[in-house]
Amino acid sequence: MNAIVKSAAAKAVKATAGACAAIGIALILGLQYPTAAGIITLLSLQETKKETLKTAGRRIPIFIAATVISYISFRLFGYTVTGLGVYLLAFVTLCHSVSAAADIAMCSVLVTHYWVERSMNPWLIGNELLLLVIGTGIGILLNLFLPVGIHSVRKMQEEIDSEICRVLEDIADAIDNQSITQLPRLLQLEQLLEKARLQANRAVDNALTLDLNYYVEYLDMRTNQCMVLRRIQIALLRLNGAPAQAERISLFLRRISSSFGESNNAAALLTDANEIRAEFRASELPRTRDEFEDRAALLHIFNELEHFLLLKSTFAQSLTEEQRMRYWNHKETRK
Repeated sequence: MNAIVKSAAAKAVKATAGACAAIGIALILGLQYPTAAGIITLLSLQETKKETLKTAGRRIPIFIAATVISYISFRLFGYTVTGLGVYLLAFVTLCHSVSAAADIAMCSVLVTHYWVERSMNPWLIGNELLLLVIGTGIGILLNLFLPVGIHSVRKMQEEIDSEICRVLEDIADAIDNQSITQLPRLLQLEQLLEKARLQANRAVDNALTLDLNYYVEYLDMRTNQCMVLRRIQIALLRLNGAPAQAERISLFLRRISSSFGESNNAAALLTDANEIRAEFRASELPRTRDEFEDRAALLHIFNELEHFLLLKSTFAQSLTEEQRMRYWNHKETRK
């Protein structure tokens, strides 16, 4: 809770300082309606640098459109409520059609200055344009100091990997004991993945000059692995006994857990999986229906585990050497 309060307080201080700075600059330049510059600054503060620049990039074209529409409306209907209403009808329709609804309030505030002054002379239009440039410019400058948040993403990566290890251990325990059919840690893992994805997307949008798509792709891979673990949980419900191969699969699960990590390319584990599959094929056929069903359930779990490893192997193979050096920090990838 303290972190949330501190974050909110920091945002409030930044917004207040930015709005006051914009108003101060407008006053120094002798502009009319200087407080509008402060309001525009507040409207320009977004959650990420990318979003801030995207918003700023469309401000001037939208303002020009608002000025043209208001000029036509006021020429036809005068500086009346009807003239203002016609402007709003046309401008709001335009903004919604080009996905610029967030700019309706800002531009309309500037247009009301024309309406109040009953004039659209070049000086007044220049005044409104300067208010827009000052407010938006201050907003961009403030958001350029937004932290990228890579440290938070990497910390959550470690938490996710640790949680997956625990789930793998739980599955091994379930196979050994034939009593555990639910994996409560899976829900926690899914929530952690969702939170990490939001943080990674924010980091990507705040890193204007860095390619951080690695983190998004890494979380995609872990999310797909989590879906595999969900399917294994369902398969556990069908496992009522302990076939001869159960201990081998349990040990394999524990080895995956012990060697689990970001820089593990799963090559050695897939080699082990091939050996286990060969053992499955060489073993005697089940003698009873119950044994057949248990072995089928166990084989299904093993197939899902192999898919689990292939997801990581495919991800590792897709990385460039530069990505390995940058994100895996020279770690060994033999496992």
